[in-house]
Amino acid sequence: MSYLTQNKLIEAVRYIYDHIDQPFTLKDVAEHIHLSLSTLKRVFAEATGQTPGEFIRKLRMELAFCSLKSKNNSVLEVALSSGFDSQSSFSRCFKQIFGYMPKVARKKLNIISELNCVTLDEPDIVDLKTIHLQCVTEQGLYFESAPKAWKRLEQKLLANKANNVCSGLFIGIGHDNPHEGKVPVDKVRFTAGITLVSNNLGLNEYIIQQGKYARFRYYGKANNLGLAYHYIYGQWSEQPGNKIDQNRPAFNLFNHLPDAIKDHHILIHVPC
Repeated sequence: MSYLTQNKLIEAVRYIYDHIDQPFTLKDVAEHIHLSLSTLKRVFAEATGQTPGEFIRKLRMELAFCSLKSKNNSVLEVALSSGFDSQSSFSRCFKQIFGYMPKVARKKLNIISELNCVTLDEPDIVDLKTIHLQCVTEQGLYFESAPKAWKRLEQKLLANKANNVCSGLFIGIGHDNPHEGKVPVDKVRFTAGITLVSNNLGLNEYIIQQGKYARFRYYGKANNLGLAYHYIYGQWSEQPGNKIDQNRPAFNLFNHLPDAIKDHHILIHVPC
């Protein structure tokens, strides 16, 4: 996928996320990003393996699933907020996607494998030494800022011909929680970094502090990592004995430059 096409896909996804609780058509999405409807469908098929309509329906169901976790919302309220005109039609669609009725969803504990084809193992606790990075940082929603940061890092590596001498690992750091409301969504920071590069790439430097981390083994797409973090900082952190150090950011470890739409084995490190 070209960089221009990837940007168009990001624009489309952002529009969908911004309007997911409102009625809109695929034509609205295509016009917003200045593509034809047929090109929009092709870009989505190439990037995600599904049509934009399927992507939107699944996203609405995922958000509905999360809403059902709250006992404050009735099934009818969730159905109406998800764009359905009745509880029965919502329930049928929900069962088609998840395999069970909405009321059963309230009893589910782990939403990770339910919403996407990803796996997240229970963590082991590791002691890490200080990690020095050369890195770039971008701001904005993570599904936008992360690809931009990785692209900038890749360009720096190529410009310095450092891709041939790199013996290190690639590390992604999400510094802020956009759901807490403490940081505006356009100011949320994502850092893409690399370790053990002999060249000075002319980038910023960042130090990951030593200490204990809960290390989760994740398998799935990099752009679905948000689901894992929702689980870790939500249900997992609330279980007895699980404690997260809020003064240090979590980070993801890759053994190569990540591709947002391909499946990866990723190590998520959460400070504890």
